[in-house]
Amino acid sequence: MDSKPAQNIQDTFLNTVRKDKSPITIYLVSGVKLTGRIRSFDKYSVLLENNAQEQLIFKHAISTVVSSRGGMHSDRPHTHVPPGVEATQGQ
Repeated sequence: MDSKPAQNIQDTFLNTVRKDKSPITIYLVSGVKLTGRIRSFDKYSVLLENNAQEQLIFKHAISTVVSSRGGMHSDRPHTHVPPGVEATQGQ
């Protein structure tokens, strides 16, 4: 049995984009869109840096975090389609 505690997906994602200094977009539950780079984060908040300004964002106010890292399909939103369900486009 591994004695190392499991790291949750949220911490893994945030730590990866923080270390890579990847530009991200954070959408708040109010609809506000924030962009920048993650400087730090903890259990309750994310410190976002943009144009030499820092913003402390409480996680309960965050709806979605999108990484702007380059990739083959980085310009398309990712949609999970459960097995057995057909994906539809433009309906």
